[in-house]
Amino acid sequence: MSALVDMLQILMSAVLLFSLAMSSAAAGNCAEGQEVCFDEADHELPIAQTEPVSQVPEPVVTESVVNPQNVPTDNPSDSAPTLQQPDAEGITAEQQLLIDGITADLNARRLMRPQGNNALNKVRRLKQIMPAHDYAINGERYIARVYMVLGRRAMKNKDIALAEKRLNSALKLDKKVPGKQALIEQILAAQKASVVTAEKAPTEENPRYRDTENNLASATQAAAGGFVAPVMVAIPAGKFVMGSEAGAEDEKPMHEVTIEAFSMSKFEITLEQYRVYAVENLMPAPQYLPEDSTRPVTNVSWEDARDYARWLSVRTGKSYRLATEAEWEYAARAGTVTPYYTGEDLLNGGNCDGCGSVWDAKQSAPVGSFPPNEFGLYDMHGNVWEWVQDCWTDNYFGRGDNSAAIVLTGCERHVLRGGSWANTADYARASYRGNQSPVYRHESIGFRVVHDGL
Repeated sequence: MSALVDMLQILMSAVLLFSLAMSSAAAGNCAEGQEVCFDEADHELPIAQTEPVSQVPEPVVTESVVNPQNVPTDNPSDSAPTLQQPDAEGITAEQQLLIDGITADLNARRLMRPQGNNALNKVRRLKQIMPAHDYAINGERYIARVYMVLGRRAMKNKDIALAEKRLNSALKLDKKVPGKQALIEQILAAQKASVVTAEKAPTEENPRYRDTENNLASATQAAAGGFVAPVMVAIPAGKFVMGSEAGAEDEKPMHEVTIEAFSMSKFEITLEQYRVYAVENLMPAPQYLPEDSTRPVTNVSWEDARDYARWLSVRTGKSYRLATEAEWEYAARAGTVTPYYTGEDLLNGGNCDGCGSVWDAKQSAPVGSFPPNEFGLYDMHGNVWEWVQDCWTDNYFGRGDNSAAIVLTGCERHVLRGGSWANTADYARASYRGNQSPVYRHESIGFRVVHDGL
């Protein structure tokens, strides 16, 4: 019996090693602009080892984000967590499902979202039923390390707000997470530089405007006639409940939808990006002042947005398209169940009529002017309406759990999502649905793109 148990434990360890190793190898071919790669030196996902150790203490939760006085400094002697195998005489089906699920969730970055089906949920359940296992002992520390990788990636993309959010998530799980102090210093330096830039910029009357180096670089490329590809964010697979019983009739009935992993543009497609497409295709190109180059393109029809995605596919070799309606709502919610990813209201969290920004009811804001959601997406609520693939339907009756777009012969209207600067916050709710003709254009309508896979 003992020999059989030993053999089962060896096989389980081999499965974990192979799964994580394959994930790491696959990550070695990360494309430029991908949100996270796990082949960075000393920052790969931990690989299970067989040498047992004593149980480590429960991580201390801290709410501190970027405050050197309150965040403990890195301990140079704090080594990588050593992994421990289960000491039970057998392993149940539930235990094996949890172990496999944690590995898959770490690799897919389902860390704390979606609700009820993520790595943290499974780690905490495993602590209850298999406390001696590696993931039960060190799982939260592993999740914290993945958040640090995401934070460093955000800093490489000059996205200070997202880096700060990722750091905060890591510190809630492991106050001694490796690389913490270095990332804190990078964020502080970037925030200081941003303040200095804002003080010198002609837009200093607008304290919410963050003219990042990433946006400046893109504007320079566009001005020179160069191609500006959208920065994409990996959206993990998961399930969510689509619609709202408290909303309009077309938002009902609420129903669960399964989403495959995909990538979505971090920002709405901008004037600078669309102009290159228009010029290359001998179309009327949008005209704008340099300071407006990072505002979203508007006055684009559904057909215009579709054709841009087709052109972008040819330009890059990736299959870009508009999001399906289900994908858009899943991405906008980012694991939340409230009307907005900011909570019950959108005040100071987006650009809409009455939301509290300097652009309210006047015009669109430069993309990235408000904090991102948990997936790292900006301006999903307000700013401009966004076209999606689907033909309009009056409700969700008869829809299953499939996230595919609704395509109808002779489709006369397509779905719009997200609200705009010209509408009140109610129109910007995650579940709110608008619609227009596929040839309709308006100064409040724009779009963003997606492609399959991470």
